[in-house]
Amino acid sequence: MALNEYKLAESLSARFCLGLNGCVVSTKEGIRHGVRATDIPSPNGFMIQVTTGWKSLEADFVPDTYAGDLIRAMGSSLPQARNVFGTLVESFSELGNRIKISVNGSVISKTSNLPPPPWNKFELSVRRLTDAATEIEDVLQSSAEEIAAACLALVLTILPLEEADSAATPLYESGLPEGACTKVTVNKYERSPVNRAVCIAAYGAVCHVCGFDFGKVYGQLGQGYIEVHHRIPVSKMGTSYVVDPIRDLVPLCSNCHSAVHRTDPPLELDALISIISKSRI
Repeated sequence: MALNEYKLAESLSARFCLGLNGCVVSTKEGIRHGVRATDIPSPNGFMIQVTTGWKSLEADFVPDTYAGDLIRAMGSSLPQARNVFGTLVESFSELGNRIKISVNGSVISKTSNLPPPPWNKFELSVRRLTDAATEIEDVLQSSAEEIAAACLALVLTILPLEEADSAATPLYESGLPEGACTKVTVNKYERSPVNRAVCIAAYGAVCHVCGFDFGKVYGQLGQGYIEVHHRIPVSKMGTSYVVDPIRDLVPLCSNCHSAVHRTDPPLELDALISIISKSRI
């Protein structure tokens, strides 16, 4: 059963707020589907390649022939980015994924042992055991999107990205009731699409409080959609604060996100869970 690379690109583009194209390549093992970042043209970019096996799905980071500068940039990532990379590897592993990392030809068993620069070769694969051969098309496509999102999230965590300066960009604080939207100006780290995508890749696109899943209710329209809440209010972050997308962010549905922002400071999630539990009795 073949994957739809266009749906794969559409889903990941929405999740990561990045330009991605679906692509198909022919390898010695057969046809492979995947996505490419549109802002890093061939032959200097990379592909996230998805392979469906008899009992597994695997997503691989596949650099282009002349992607040396890209890999060297990954090797020069800041300590905080490496720490988040390690946390994310642990989180994905706990979810049942098998992650293999190799730098300069040496297998990395612990992310704390990532070597210093320069990096000349970087290999990454995320594998999940699944009965892919017998899964229905929609389930297989959804599983492929999740495994590809995990691989892409790991890559982007240690890949320095050029983000437009949003210091003068007016955004609207999400999660406030309609009619109470407050225009705010935020620093780029506060609304990083990579941080958001990493959070969703780690926890899933399901509300952390009530379990609501937009995809189950709205079908393809809601697939992969969820809002992301800062455990530490943005207003309390210093200018040098670096967001850890695993510990600092959590996915919430629109209703729960609105509810926690009904108080100042925002309501603790455990308190909202308790309120919901009592209302269901």
